[in-house]
Amino acid sequence: MVGLLLFAAAAVANSDPRVVKGDDSMAVHLLSDGPLAARVAPPDDSEWALFYAGEQRGDLAPCGCSTRPRGGLPRAAAVLAASNAKLFVNLGGWLDGGTGLDGNPIPEAQLKNQWMVKGLQLVTPAAVHVGFEDLLGLPDILEDAQALPLLSSNLRGPGLEPVVYATHKNLRFAFIGISHPGSKSLVTPDYERLDPYQGGITALQSLPSSIDRVVLLNHGATSAARRLAKTGQIHLVIDTHKHRSLDAPFKVGEAIWIRSHEQGLRLGEIRVGPSGVVDRKIDLDDTIPSDPAVQAVADDAESAVEALRTRLFGP
Repeated sequence: MVGLLLFAAAAVANSDPRVVKGDDSMAVHLLSDGPLAARVAPPDDSEWALFYAGEQRGDLAPCGCSTRPRGGLPRAAAVLAASNAKLFVNLGGWLDGGTGLDGNPIPEAQLKNQWMVKGLQLVTPAAVHVGFEDLLGLPDILEDAQALPLLSSNLRGPGLEPVVYATHKNLRFAFIGISHPGSKSLVTPDYERLDPYQGGITALQSLPSSIDRVVLLNHGATSAARRLAKTGQIHLVIDTHKHRSLDAPFKVGEAIWIRSHEQGLRLGEIRVGPSGVVDRKIDLDDTIPSDPAVQAVADDAESAVEALRTRLFGP
């Protein structure tokens, strides 16, 4: 009996998050142990919560890591459902930007991107940020992708909105998004690539006075994002560009600044309330079940890609 009690106590302890504290009652919590129920946030005094992920690069499935494969939209969807999430944004780098020598998307990238759109539609994001790398793969799937709330404040062209709006807990949110403009040698027909700071300022100036919270999604334009954060008009910056470290939230001006985890290996959830700011990083390992509907899309995508590879390169 004593052994069982000690085992149970150890199991509970192992489910406790790893915490890295920052300034001003802000902290990041890493949840990498325990079942799905142990990784769902308990009731608290948060005034609002926002879930986020990105950089999937056209892959719906978990990473192909040799040990402990993590990530995958089906697992993220399961956490969102269990959390009763009302506000989720998908960040830049979600499309496969692979191109051939002619500058056009390779067939496999185009096919993967089509299935990524189908998967994202099932999780109903409030905003889908289009970064420069996404712009390379977007035109060929635009007809389907326009069903998503595509966002970019400095990349201008068909299907993209400079601001996307959402309502959560009686708060009106405005999302703006900036990206590095990419190399001038790469051509993006029909799309104009503006300076990220100027694009962001223009978007901020267009916001109605009824907006309660402004969220800036940044993909590789950190200098511009810092300048925008210091305007005092932005409440939250989500910085996305190949981050792997576990960093506590910090302030730039009055804006809270957090970083997403590369490849969507961890689903982010920021909770803001009188007690402070908690940025929860939820490991999407094989302990997390897959949402059946999104998993079905991922399975179909895998079959379609394998069939294309066989057709192009042989069995």
